[in-house]
Amino acid sequence: MKSCGVSLPAAASAATRSIGVAGNDDEKMASAKATEIEKDFPKLTAQEKDCLAGIDSTLFGFHGLQEDGARTKALLLKAVSCFEGHILKAEGKVDPGVFCQLGHFNLLLEDYQKALSAYQRYFSLQSDYWKNAAFLYGLGMVYFHYNAFQWAIKAFQEVLYIDPSFSRAKEIHLRLGLMFKVITDYESSLKKKYRAAKEAYESLLQTENLPAQVKATTLQQLGTSLCLFKLVRHLQMLINVLTSSLLKHY
Repeated sequence: MKSCGVSLPAAASAATRSIGVAGNDDEKMASAKATEIEKDFPKLTAQEKDCLAGIDSTLFGFHGLQEDGARTKALLLKAVSCFEGHILKAEGKVDPGVFCQLGHFNLLLEDYQKALSAYQRYFSLQSDYWKNAAFLYGLGMVYFHYNAFQWAIKAFQEVLYIDPSFSRAKEIHLRLGLMFKVITDYESSLKKKYRAAKEAYESLLQTENLPAQVKATTLQQLGTSLCLFKLVRHLQMLINVLTSSLLKHY
């Protein structure tokens, strides 16, 4: 049977060849893209992979003190480039652990923005992230760098909860103590300033024969001081919430 001068078997055969050509073109394009990525990003040797296997956030602040600090940094830079290439090539199908390791590497390189981004990707993909002490420690270090103390405290406390004998437990306790001191000092300073102003106004109000206008102004200032004290505390809480929210969704 023929239609418009072209047999159905011939048309089907032509369509199949066309689809095959299109499929081959897609495969060639994908292969070419993968090749380009491989050219742009270096590959890690077996020895380098072995070295990287023992590197995580617990080395933060220590790897630079080693004699081979320069070589370690070069290896970390190469690893970051390699991992980023792997993520591009995978097109979304990436093991969460890759992002965790990428976060560690960037933290050690003190690239806090990239470290936070990678850690947050791991956080969103790994349901049991809370079991990973090295991840929580690294995330806490990033939050600490950005002065997001409430979130840093939470991350560090979770580390100590799941692993009381964590290798950097002393470091965590030192940083927790520092953060609690900063928070306490700020609140204490704010309270002292309010208390001093309150006592000064109340002392003035006890003055005999105080003119009515002065008394009214003093009472107004006393009320204003209380409002400002509450407002400053409220604004500080709001700033902490907004900062934490921005860091969490970075």
